[in-house]
Amino acid sequence: MHRRAFALPALLVVAALVLGACGAGSAPPITDPKEIITKSVEAIQKAKTVHLEVTVEGTLTADLIGSGQTSEMSLAGTSLTADLDLANNNAHISAAVPAFLGLTADIIVIGADTYTKISLAGDKYEKSTTTPGDPTDPATAIKEVADFLDKPEVAPIKKDDASCGSRSCYQVVISLSADDLKTLLPDQDVGDATVVATILVKKDTLNPASATVTITGTTVGDITVTVVMSDWNKSLTITAPPADQVG
Repeated sequence: MHRRAFALPALLVVAALVLGACGAGSAPPITDPKEIITKSVEAIQKAKTVHLEVTVEGTLTADLIGSGQTSEMSLAGTSLTADLDLANNNAHISAAVPAFLGLTADIIVIGADTYTKISLAGDKYEKSTTTPGDPTDPATAIKEVADFLDKPEVAPIKKDDASCGSRSCYQVVISLSADDLKTLLPDQDVGDATVVATILVKKDTLNPASATVTITGTTVGDITVTVVMSDWNKSLTITAPPADQVG
């Protein structure tokens, strides 16, 4: 009996030592919002696969038919899903815009070949082939992101950590006023549009978990785009559609 009574505290001490050793080897938390974003971009550059779920809500204000007059279109139900095989330059993308004549699209990319099926154009895929361009140098991409974050108009802010599923995520917010956008996009007519982007990055892997972008203004409407990223580096096979489904 005495041995059993003594064994429990001893096991608790051992467990505490093991957990302490595991914690001692973990990376220290990142406090600089610019570093969080750049390290997340580095993680993307190294990734092999990812699944995306995109939803769009709100109202778009634009000249939808080229008449010179703006009109409003509800974006409710607009969505996109994508499986990206980043290592092999393959992708399968499906999109829907219910408010625009029930538009749907299915796109399959296999290397240089792209198969596109759009509901308004028929029920078969159209194949096109392009000459692959030079791949983007990861170092160049990371530098471009770092340079963008260094612009005084951008000024990312680290908020309190947020829950993303069963994990904890860094939370970074970028708010751009209309004046900020005019400086960043001098060749674009942004009107009075403002943008707020909230980015969640997993603390353990530094893979991005989600990004929510809200665009508001009398010239663009009121639009919220949410991108959820998951299944990083999981096994993924993307194949071309059967020959009888290609026009």
